[in-house]
Amino acid sequence: MENLFKNSELQSEAVELKKRGHQKRILRAIYFNGPLSNSKLSKQLKLSTPKINSLLLELIENGLIEDLGRGNSSGGRRPNIYGIVENSFYVVGITINIHRTIISVFNSSNIDISGPQYFPIKMQSDLNIFNRVNEKMKEVLIKFKIPHQKVLVIGIEIPGLINQKEGISKTYFPDVFNLSEKLRTIFGIPVFFEHDTKIRTFAEQHFGLAKEKNNVLMLQADWGLGLGIVIDKKLYMGESGYSGEFGHLPIVDNGVLCSCGKQGCLETIVSANAIARMAREGIEDGNSSLIKSLVNNDLSKIDISVVIQAANSGDQFAISIFNDVGHWLGRGIAYLLQIFNPELIIIGGRVADANPFILTPIQQAIQTYSNRDISNNTEIKISELGLKAGPIGIAAYALEKLLLAK
Repeated sequence: MENLFKNSELQSEAVELKKRGHQKRILRAIYFNGPLSNSKLSKQLKLSTPKINSLLLELIENGLIEDLGRGNSSGGRRPNIYGIVENSFYVVGITINIHRTIISVFNSSNIDISGPQYFPIKMQSDLNIFNRVNEKMKEVLIKFKIPHQKVLVIGIEIPGLINQKEGISKTYFPDVFNLSEKLRTIFGIPVFFEHDTKIRTFAEQHFGLAKEKNNVLMLQADWGLGLGIVIDKKLYMGESGYSGEFGHLPIVDNGVLCSCGKQGCLETIVSANAIARMAREGIEDGNSSLIKSLVNNDLSKIDISVVIQAANSGDQFAISIFNDVGHWLGRGIAYLLQIFNPELIIIGGRVADANPFILTPIQQAIQTYSNRDISNNTEIKISELGLKAGPIGIAAYALEKLLLAK
């Protein structure tokens, strides 16, 4: 008899866990897609409409979901639309790169209510930077009157190699296993971290040009060069999570030394850092350019934004740099086209801001180096998410990891 009671308790616990799992999936569906009808939720989650209604009622009672009234109908009775109660919880998205830290706070409707907040904290191999980031996050929460206890989860995107199987940042914290748990101790709430390019690709999948697409490549041409890969609507991570190190393919004969230790990596000639370096070296070698006056003769202040400004003003030296960048980027893309045959390639990052000057040489290089029967089936587009791709991507990624956790 005692065993029967134990079995009954176990079954009851299993049923409750299953129900909570379904409710988390409902919250996820609405967060990523906006308000939905019960019929659309039923179709997405592959649950019966009565089951969805029952789950929705409990979520409404718990103050997480609200009935938004009748929606549009193509015929018959108009369906009820359900949305997440605004400001019922918050998610923090944090970008830490080699130049600065950006913090954004999203409410339960996936609205960036703080806007990007910038801080001069650079990525480095010192766990103490996360204590500093935590203090800045608290300042942002206070500034925008967001209750700390209503923050469900934090997402942090960082550069470098990340092995998610072992939970380590191979580049910055190779000896810290299960970094997420260490970060949870620092921040006091669940924290998930991931590689910046993969996060930008995740953002494109859910909120950008890759939504509803099957096979997509995302080129994050920023301070470095990364590649995000979507195959059959799934973000491809690789065996250890190291997929997409496209920028570190040695492609330029007798090229400059890369930060990875190899010579002539693609990143050394197409990244934002490379563009600033090439502009500086070209002017030092005697090239006449508007860039020099834009930085008041202080060549150390040259960055990609200055080179783009000069190009927009018709500066031929600046335009020639982007022509070379487009050629090499297009040559690299040609290889990707013939390996992956994607339906879409998205280019994002700071280099994408120079799209009026790089798109034509990219296409010319693709025509030169790629089989046209393959390349003609692929669209190449500039990301529409821009700078918000990182914060919105990492915040949504962290929430998904939290909701899908068992």
